[in-house]
Amino acid sequence: MVAIKLDHVAITVRDMKRSLRFYRDRLGLREQSRHDLEGPGISRMAGKDRVRMRVVRLICPKTPGVQIDLQQYLAPKGRQSDSRLGDVANSHLCLEVKDLPRVYKKLRAAGVRFVSAPVEFDLEAEGKIRCVFFLDPDGYVLELTEYGK
Repeated sequence: MVAIKLDHVAITVRDMKRSLRFYRDRLGLREQSRHDLEGPGISRMAGKDRVRMRVVRLICPKTPGVQIDLQQYLAPKGRQSDSRLGDVANSHLCLEVKDLPRVYKKLRAAGVRFVSAPVEFDLEAEGKIRCVFFLDPDGYVLELTEYGK
């Protein structure tokens, strides 16, 4: 086995301030650190010339060992992705919540865009779960889930 631990997930954003209002202020993630990256190392790693990137690392309160990196490419600017659920190479991030119907109503009232209302599944071994997909300000797909008792 090569992989030993999940370290982080990265989400590319257009506007860091707007994304922090969403992820930190609205969803309740905690800011862990900030840093700007530039120079030959990050350019080589990204496979692009003259990369300048701003990164803010966030964590969920109950999973502090897994970070969510919000990355804003200051240069070169990226294009808007049109990837959607079901597209090859598409991904999404799932956050566990308590009382999904309440969280859904609160976020929806705040203008968050949802793919549908929450649905329920019976996953047998894991039991019943409720879940719903929604979009961040840049259109990245996120999921909220609540496990049954």
